[in-house]
Amino acid sequence: MQFFISKLILWPEDSVKDVRTLTFVEDKVNVVHGRSETGKSSILAIIDFCLGASRCAIPVGEIRDLTAWFGLKVRIRGVHETWLLIARRTPERSVGPKEFLISALASEDAPIPANISGTLNLSQFKDALNRIARVTNVSLADDDEDGENAENRPSYRDLASFNLLPQHIVANPNVLFYKSDSYKHKEKLKRVLPYALGIVDAEYLTKTRERKRLQKTVEDLQKEELARHRAFSSWEADVREIWNESVKLGLTSPADGPELESRVQSLQLLNDDYQSGRFLERLQKPQYGHSNWQFRLATEEEETAQREVDDLVRELRDYERLSGRAKELKKAVEKEQSRVVNLNWLQRSLVEDNACVVCGSKTNHNHTVLDKLADKLSDVSRLSEALLEGPIVDRQLEQLRRSLSDAENRLQAARLKRAQLETNESAPLDSLGRAFILLGRLQSLLMALATLEGRGNLAHQIRGYEKRIRLLDTFIEASGREAREKEVGKTLRGLIEGYASLFKLKEKGAISLDQTELTLTFSRGHNERKDFLWEIGSGANWMAYHLATFLALHEYFTKPERINGPVFSFLAIDQPSQVYFPSTFSGSNVLDSHTDQAKALRESRNTDIEQTRLIFVALARGLQRSEFKYQTIVVEHADKSIWGRGKWGRYMHEVAAWKNDGDGLIPQEWLQ
Repeated sequence: MQFFISKLILWPEDSVKDVRTLTFVEDKVNVVHGRSETGKSSILAIIDFCLGASRCAIPVGEIRDLTAWFGLKVRIRGVHETWLLIARRTPERSVGPKEFLISALASEDAPIPANISGTLNLSQFKDALNRIARVTNVSLADDDEDGENAENRPSYRDLASFNLLPQHIVANPNVLFYKSDSYKHKEKLKRVLPYALGIVDAEYLTKTRERKRLQKTVEDLQKEELARHRAFSSWEADVREIWNESVKLGLTSPADGPELESRVQSLQLLNDDYQSGRFLERLQKPQYGHSNWQFRLATEEEETAQREVDDLVRELRDYERLSGRAKELKKAVEKEQSRVVNLNWLQRSLVEDNACVVCGSKTNHNHTVLDKLADKLSDVSRLSEALLEGPIVDRQLEQLRRSLSDAENRLQAARLKRAQLETNESAPLDSLGRAFILLGRLQSLLMALATLEGRGNLAHQIRGYEKRIRLLDTFIEASGREAREKEVGKTLRGLIEGYASLFKLKEKGAISLDQTELTLTFSRGHNERKDFLWEIGSGANWMAYHLATFLALHEYFTKPERINGPVFSFLAIDQPSQVYFPSTFSGSNVLDSHTDQAKALRESRNTDIEQTRLIFVALARGLQRSEFKYQTIVVEHADKSIWGRGKWGRYMHEVAAWKNDGDGLIPQEWLQ
């Protein structure tokens, strides 16, 4: 979104003092430059703090001690132009939850109030800026079922990674984006990046989340359906027993079907007829022959299962016996090997005059005898090693034990089946009495099965959800995400390479923004080998590719289709020239001691001066290419003599020059 910082504001703790302001413009590169320890780097920290950073990176000391509130005056350009005053109380002055202020200003010329008070807490402040930036509240996390976890929703705070290049990031080989050196923020930024780049939009996120939710619902229903089916199947023995009894008594026809479902349906019809008074009409000729036939089949099935179990038991015993004897043989071989004289020791013990190591007599047969002995011992060793390994029966034993367990289960099922068909001596002698007893058992069974089926038709529900999923799949496939992702990657590649050329870098290969690693990759050669940013070496390279990437991104964000996207349209950079003019551990910099830096260092550091100037040329070129639709703020040691000359000098705006004693972010009057 078009979000421009007009002023950076510090309200003094002493209300008698004047409010401190720095004024920025939109159509030039805003530069704050000066000596070390003047508060330059605090500018980026103040901007971040005022925009809701979870921790305050403003250095402790004078700046915090003397400042009551930090603030920004911003202009938001959209359908209507809006001026806002955004402020946040310094941490040391915190007195309650209402530490933020968002106030609309009547116009650009509206005065900055001398005294302000908080109206919002952190959560309310972030919600307000999310609404201003029109950031979707759809969760990005797959495991956030309801999308209620604020940590999983995109926020303008996640997108601050595109706005700030602090000193520790601008030339960092391992980190391209602000805050992505933290695993938590890196993972969040990886999820947010497609949304920020316009590869996906809120509707796409909503549809994909709905699909994931529906898919999970379908999977849960399928699990429930499977559980019910298994529970239903566990009643198969009872169904079979009652069905066989009903056939025997002439209440059901044996032709109704052998399947579980068909038998249940037949028994349900029998119960319906009984309840509707048509029970006597169901009575047919008893089928005791059918019962005997079923009993004979069950007996044969039991005998077959018993033979299978007996065969497996015998085979398993044979393999276990073989395995046991192999282990005994292994122990015996190991025992004998421990008794064998070490032949190598015997060969080394021979004296040079061929004297026998046993009796000491001269002989020339020692070596021949020992060589033959070595051959024999080698054969024995190979044989013993083979015996030590033993027969490989572990797999066969495992298979046999598993097969035996399965066979025992079949035997038990056959026994139960036959037992159910045994004549019940305690049953009534008259067949009609048996029929009514059967009806009682049948009704109990049907009630149990009805409980298992539960309410509603699971299969119908599943089909309904699957239909909705297919419609969502059609939308997702038609959205063209993959094609758009390739198109965006190609566009960014061209932009990054174009800006990188302004730094006159040696070509490292085709550049791509890796959205998985959140860094740049460089492809070289026909084998498409990829080198990462941290592999290309040189602080100058790392700095240049950082700037090229961010200039490319902000030019991309100013395209007509992205200009009203959620990313704020400003870029703040801290000391990009550090790779050419690094500060010492004490904080001092070689540029601090020169008033006219370009003139003073021309002879000794001419190359570094020219390379620093190219940084500002690239920044100005970026504004020009994007038609000044985003804003650039730079804090630097380098002065106007380096970046303010030449044709690109007219694109530079000197916000402040703190080169003399007493100059700095905190005015001298505040210190008095």
